[in-house]
Amino acid sequence: MNIFGFGRLIFSFYRKKPPNLYKIQKQGLLAVKIAQHYALRVDFLGEEMCTHLSQLYTHSFPAEERTLSELLEGDDILLKNLASWDEKPFSSASVGQVHRAILKSGEEVAIKIIRSDFKESFFRDISKVERFVTLIGMVWPKFNKIFDPKGILENIRYYTGRELNLINEYTDMEKLKEIRDLSLKNFDLKTLNFPWVYKELSSQRILVSEYIEGNTLDHLLTEECLTYENLLELFRIHSFYIFNEGIFHGDIHPGNIILGSDKKLYFLDCAGLSTISPRLRKGLFWFFYYLSRYDYSKAAENLNMMSEIIIEPDKYSIFLKKFMELYSDFTHATVSEVSLTRRMMETIKLGINSGMDFGSGMFPVIKSLMYLDGMVMRCNPQAVLMEDVKGFTDILLEKLNF
Repeated sequence: MNIFGFGRLIFSFYRKKPPNLYKIQKQGLLAVKIAQHYALRVDFLGEEMCTHLSQLYTHSFPAEERTLSELLEGDDILLKNLASWDEKPFSSASVGQVHRAILKSGEEVAIKIIRSDFKESFFRDISKVERFVTLIGMVWPKFNKIFDPKGILENIRYYTGRELNLINEYTDMEKLKEIRDLSLKNFDLKTLNFPWVYKELSSQRILVSEYIEGNTLDHLLTEECLTYENLLELFRIHSFYIFNEGIFHGDIHPGNIILGSDKKLYFLDCAGLSTISPRLRKGLFWFFYYLSRYDYSKAAENLNMMSEIIIEPDKYSIFLKKFMELYSDFTHATVSEVSLTRRMMETIKLGINSGMDFGSGMFPVIKSLMYLDGMVMRCNPQAVLMEDVKGFTDILLEKLNF
């Protein structure tokens, strides 16, 4: 992507007509990552544009797929250990694809492999764009203060860089697994599991892991055979990591979770864990605690308390009035009547427009809500989600130290 392509991409987010997602993909990995980042920037863009761009989180790139033999050419260590493999991937995404194979020892494995030319083109593109935004910032300093383009690019460079090195995937998986194991005495996490990784066969470009018998939540939702109870269990586990640990799976879309034949939930693609500060973590917990009890006054108070800038009483009274209006249709509403993601986006936007500042830490949580809310919409649109997750806040409060 050159600087003209970058300019056209940013401009397209501010037009009334949503941009063509296929054209964004054709611009390369950096363009996709920038668009994915803007899908969370409800403070910059309208809700419809954010929802449109968020489709890029789950979009695959079948036109870019290659056979496993092509991708493994020259990798003698792995090839010597394989008895057979599927040339066609059973899954593909923006940076790589996954194939099924059998080791000579008889174990069935999943081989995730990054297409070889992504890393070089991505870092080349991001360096070009960084030089461009630096030049703009020198001519127009206010540009940096308003849009923080260097901060955005640095964030994309960090997370995508981790995603492009598959060693990070299993080290981050190990962190989540360690948290689970250390917390089992206080919190029931027995239904969460992770695939075994064959580290001796893996590298920065290849991840060989246990093949999990089961189906992704995305497949089960499409086939209409995922139960609402399975989703609530995922909510319960993910809530533990967000509210108690402040470190959580950063890309929990339904294609990254498998419901195994052993009825356990397996987290995949763990590279790039998300974190939130203790202030946001505790503030968000109490916000949802009171929201699930329809105590909007207390929820608004905790939203203000989690802000890095706590607004003064005169501004707060105006904010509170608008907050009450915003939530006037929320009590006992089903997810098909009021989307939790949409309402959270509107809430954050109202807070920011009233003078609050949540930093960038809120966006990974909104991304998680997008996925979880979207799954409930597909599984059980008549669910009153807030009432169903109310019990989780009681469990967290009872079992853990808030």
